[in-house]
Amino acid sequence: MTVRALFAVTGLALLLVGCRIDVGTEVAFDTRGGGELGLTVRIDGATLRELDRAGVDPGLDVELTLGPDSGWTTGRRVDADGGLVLTFARSFVDGEDATALLRELSAVAPQDPAIRLDVMVTTTSRGAVRIDGTGGVSPPATLGVSLDDEVVGPTGEELAALVADAVRAELVVRVPGRIVADDADVSDGRVARWALPVGSTRPVMLAAEGPGWWAQVPGWAWPPLLAVVGAAAWALRSRSRQRSEQRSG
Repeated sequence: MTVRALFAVTGLALLLVGCRIDVGTEVAFDTRGGGELGLTVRIDGATLRELDRAGVDPGLDVELTLGPDSGWTTGRRVDADGGLVLTFARSFVDGEDATALLRELSAVAPQDPAIRLDVMVTTTSRGAVRIDGTGGVSPPATLGVSLDDEVVGPTGEELAALVADAVRAELVVRVPGRIVADDADVSDGRVARWALPVGSTRPVMLAAEGPGWWAQVPGWAWPPLLAVVGAAAWALRSRSRQRSEQRSG
């Protein structure tokens, strides 16, 4: 499904000198074990202009696939550098649901280009997270162009080299509690980032503990809770003051 979201323009873009496609997959977990899966594809301005000249809409195919009935929310914008940014997001209720959505990104034919995330996600209702598996980017086997029933264009190895130069892919995981173990390239306590290799896979592992009890308290409950704590503290101070006065009297 989302292979077309990620690389609908890869075949043509790979023929453009200096093209750049950035693909980010982000999984953000909440304090109750659910969260949101986000997918961002950025096509640089020079590539976008060439695609416009060729009459190619890089987001049309995926927007038709991920329509209102798919459960995904989509967006597109042009950034300050003239690049096109396509965004796709969908929420999940628990680790099992997150696992299914991530594997949906890889549910394509082996010869098709795709983000390959073969991971198992486990969460608890208190916000603990565990991720184990592999991730990578598979390049296209061909450009999908044929002449007289014969495939033409670069070979699979040549395409893999072109993808490695043109496509940068990253997996980002955000958790509500402290990360206690991971094999990410960058990890700053609650956010971990993996650069995904082209033409191969790498291990992806993360374990995070749940946040403290305070993170489970909804925002609306904090004012009355703080009021109760303040009243209790005032009462304790008043009693302590009265006892001190009685002793001194």
